[in-house]
Amino acid sequence: MKRSLVILGVVVIVLGLALSGCDKEVTDAGTTSSSGPATTAGGATETTAGGSTETSVIDTTTTPPGVGPGPFAAPQYLDSQPVDLAAVTNLDITELSDAQKEVLSRQSFVAVAEDPTAGGPWKFWHIYENARYQGLPLLITTDSLLNAYHMLFDTLLQRMEEAALYDQAVAMTEALFEAAAVSWETASDATVKEEARLNMAYFGVGSALLSGDPGDLAVGLPEVETELALIEGAAGLSESPILGYTEDYSQYKPRGHYTRSERLERYFKTLMWYGHTGFFINPRSPDVSEDEAVSLTRRAILVSSSLQGPALEAWKAIYEPTAFLVGRADDLTVDDMNTVLTEVYGTAQPAPDDLADEAKIAAVRQKLNELPAPKILTAAVRAEGDTENREANERSFRVMGQRYIPDSYAFQQLVWAYVGDASPPEAKRELPMGLDVMAVLGSSEAYKIATEDFDQDRYTNYQSQLSKVYDEFSSKSGDLWPDNLYTGWLESLQEVMAFPADEAPDFMKSRAWARKSLNAALGSWTELRHDTILYAKQSVVAEGDGGEEPEVAGYVEPYPAFYNKIAGLAVTMRQSMDQFGLIDSEAVNKLDTMIELAETLANIAQKQLDGSELTAEERRTIVYYGSTLEWLEDFDDTSDQGLTLSPVAEKSPLVADVHTSYNLGVALEEATGYPLVLYAAFEHDGTLQVFCGASYSYYEFTAPLSERLTDEEWTEILDSGTAPPRPAWTNEWIAE
Repeated sequence: MKRSLVILGVVVIVLGLALSGCDKEVTDAGTTSSSGPATTAGGATETTAGGSTETSVIDTTTTPPGVGPGPFAAPQYLDSQPVDLAAVTNLDITELSDAQKEVLSRQSFVAVAEDPTAGGPWKFWHIYENARYQGLPLLITTDSLLNAYHMLFDTLLQRMEEAALYDQAVAMTEALFEAAAVSWETASDATVKEEARLNMAYFGVGSALLSGDPGDLAVGLPEVETELALIEGAAGLSESPILGYTEDYSQYKPRGHYTRSERLERYFKTLMWYGHTGFFINPRSPDVSEDEAVSLTRRAILVSSSLQGPALEAWKAIYEPTAFLVGRADDLTVDDMNTVLTEVYGTAQPAPDDLADEAKIAAVRQKLNELPAPKILTAAVRAEGDTENREANERSFRVMGQRYIPDSYAFQQLVWAYVGDASPPEAKRELPMGLDVMAVLGSSEAYKIATEDFDQDRYTNYQSQLSKVYDEFSSKSGDLWPDNLYTGWLESLQEVMAFPADEAPDFMKSRAWARKSLNAALGSWTELRHDTILYAKQSVVAEGDGGEEPEVAGYVEPYPAFYNKIAGLAVTMRQSMDQFGLIDSEAVNKLDTMIELAETLANIAQKQLDGSELTAEERRTIVYYGSTLEWLEDFDDTSDQGLTLSPVAEKSPLVADVHTSYNLGVALEEATGYPLVLYAAFEHDGTLQVFCGASYSYYEFTAPLSERLTDEEWTEILDSGTAPPRPAWTNEWIAE
């Protein structure tokens, strides 16, 4: 890997985001600063594109729990809570450095980054088991349960793909290739016949990607080998020989958990081919002409009319479970095509030669243009100055379209051409930030950091677009906030960032702790994007006795609603996997354990707030929390059907590219590092002690398109000591 290119990408984002804002003095919420508007209890002051201000009253009934009315108003944080370390009864067990103790004494907690190459923790459960051996009471963090949920979600999805969905992709591809061949044989019209041949090439690529061998497909279909070379090269932008427009081939580099086996790599490339490429129905300057749009529409009709019988069954077997896990397609599907074709032709399966009727093709295009446009753009090239009707011009039918996800929609709404000015070039907002997602989810702290530390409100319309998306998400409309596990995960992050209950320890009501919670949400969101990287549509531009058991077993971070949310997500996942026939006995056991664990933690958290005594079993849940997390990650290497499955990741760091700027030629990367060891000193059950838990380590940077990172490459960068720095705003509570 060309690490110099990655570091160059890091420089791009550090310089670009920090421009004019990295050394601003942070001010309290509700005050006026050079980069953030004043706010009041009754509304949010918004700066318009023209520079004037206007106040919009936001309905607080739709505000996520524990945050102010809208993403601009902060709760009443307490000052950082100092602690007298001389009074802490077990401080000597921790072996903290003087610098780390200074942070702990200043605000009652500190996160320590330990060297993973010198015995530091590789996984979250390592921290809890090490603390148990040391005899330290545990601090069960929201970070740790979010990470456990990610590990379970990612592993179950990975096993589902290997054991079932791969075979369905093979079945669907074979059926659609055969249907294209039949269309080619039966068509007498020369134009339709050529388009059927190109569809044979299209599904020939899918077949070759799944099998790893084009075989005899290249005979009569020379485009297949050329297309495969571009996909395998994954070098970036190039014209597709089959589709005729510019495609971003860097997207075909397997990433996420898809690097863990050859079977997963093949599945990734094939589903990316079916999801990232589209049959566009409208011209799009400069790479889709009117004639090409007509041709692509005909080809879309040929494909959709072939999605019946076994092909449709296989398509549904992939689409329906992944739609519930991640979301529904953002582009036109076979259902949309069937409706329109029936209206125009009187059947969803017109004969190939019927497509020679140009008037009917025009009617199909007209009716398809009456359907909702995609909310997330993927065009690799666009004519200079083309900012109008961008979504409408991207209407396309896709075989297995990538899914609408709210955070990609938010990114799309918060970059050029919605935010920024056409000139000078630096006035365009080319790259979003992870903080944008947290702000539209209701985090006032994310908004404060984005505007005051990074000066993002210097971009025209940033504030108004942020308010717009926040309001849209707060309404929870099914169109923009569909009911699935993806949005449920995002809702759990809202609970994590909520202001804690009055009965919580005072240090957890400080701005510093709010930033720790924001960091947790960003780390978990990164894992969400990692786990769903194939399906989500990306916006563009050890067991043992342990030491002496402490008098206090530990403390659960006091967010009962969060733990209940995770339990609910696990219940829903279990039910949906069972509904689709994709659950095995081991998955049942793991999900049942996650449900029981989350429900128990919710009960413990509520008892702590109420001042109630824990049962012996609840104390054991805390003491052996690390062992439970370890067991949740430990899967057999074979399925119930005897198929050998790829292992889970050995280390916890991961990376996911979440947005592409073709103007800059970079991808925005979100990453997590090795887990941090979190120490907190506070009084619980009458004793002032240090508690030990785990926290996320979060990174954000850019990489060139041709160097989109895999987990393995990112871990190598971390282990070599050449990783970019963590966001500066985390320095308040993280110590090396």
